[in-house]
Amino acid sequence: MNYTEYEAEDFILDVSFQNYCLGKDEKDVAFWERWIRDNPQKHDAAEQAKSLFSLLNGNHDAAQFTAGRNAFQRAAEQHMAINTPQISFEAPVHKKGNLRKLFLYGATAAAAVAAIVFFAVRPAEQTQTGDFSLQYNYTRVSKAGERKSFQLPDGSKVMLNAGSTINIAKDFNTHTREVSLLGEAFFDVAHNPGKPFVIHTSSMDVKVLGTVFNVKAYPTDKLTETSLIKGSVEIMLHNKAAEKILLRPNQKIILPNHKDDNTATIAVKNAPKTNVEDFKITGLTYSKVDSTLTEVSWTENRLVFNESRLDEVAAELERWYNITIRFNDEQVKQYRFTAVFDQKNIVQVLDALQLSRRFEYKIAENNNIIISK
Repeated sequence: MNYTEYEAEDFILDVSFQNYCLGKDEKDVAFWERWIRDNPQKHDAAEQAKSLFSLLNGNHDAAQFTAGRNAFQRAAEQHMAINTPQISFEAPVHKKGNLRKLFLYGATAAAAVAAIVFFAVRPAEQTQTGDFSLQYNYTRVSKAGERKSFQLPDGSKVMLNAGSTINIAKDFNTHTREVSLLGEAFFDVAHNPGKPFVIHTSSMDVKVLGTVFNVKAYPTDKLTETSLIKGSVEIMLHNKAAEKILLRPNQKIILPNHKDDNTATIAVKNAPKTNVEDFKITGLTYSKVDSTLTEVSWTENRLVFNESRLDEVAAELERWYNITIRFNDEQVKQYRFTAVFDQKNIVQVLDALQLSRRFEYKIAENNNIIISK
């Protein structure tokens, strides 16, 4: 067998490689450790496969994994039959078959892996997001530098942006369909009038029956946004729950977050009230460069900025590339940029921004970048 032709998804389907990941067969472990060492060009693919295996396996033993893998493949076949014309969740088809559609790879040179995984395996951890009157049974986390897509039991699709966490209610799809979100996610919600789909954030709740939309609710950002692509959504602001705000397609609601540097560590139930009068409803924005829909450009692995301040750009770059950016000059933060980046690494992005406004940057240790005038 020619393993040098394997990609990550091929490794995952190989029984010997599964045994290596489980660490329960000394011969397989020794073989793959030696093979990866002797074939460094396949190191990244093997590591991606190992990470995906861990995600799909949920740290089960070999017997549990086999049962879970079979269930995963059945769910995968069902998922492949679902068409999503608005936003594609699938990578291009390759010659080795449709199973390759199940895996997305980050387009940026940061090599962030985004895998389509199915809601099934990981119990929720203790978090500080969501409605504390609910019990959350499962959690999905997308770390800085990665994006993840998955399908919920009701058929709804979710794409989770970098640095985001979503919690799924314990009784999801039985009595209710409720989740909580800390970060950003794109939703394609399966229609079910009898069970409204509700997303809880720190400042607003979003209620839908079946539609396509994006919610951006990073607690460290200045704004929380819900952008409607298709269908309709109902917005309930936490400090004025009796008032319901309806969005129409191509509209978004923008709500200022509490200006507290420690917002990220404050539990939602203790979060200060937001001034309801501050919210506004606008149309969606399109890039001045190539007419890309800015609010969901991240789902296509594209960074889009429209007259964005450099400190706002820096916040996006930190999540996108898993880096830390510091400023040595307050004036530089005010610089504004309009740009679209597709498959660029952080150095290429910063070099391109320098062509528009002059500033200096230095890459220090531990992925720290210092920007000065």
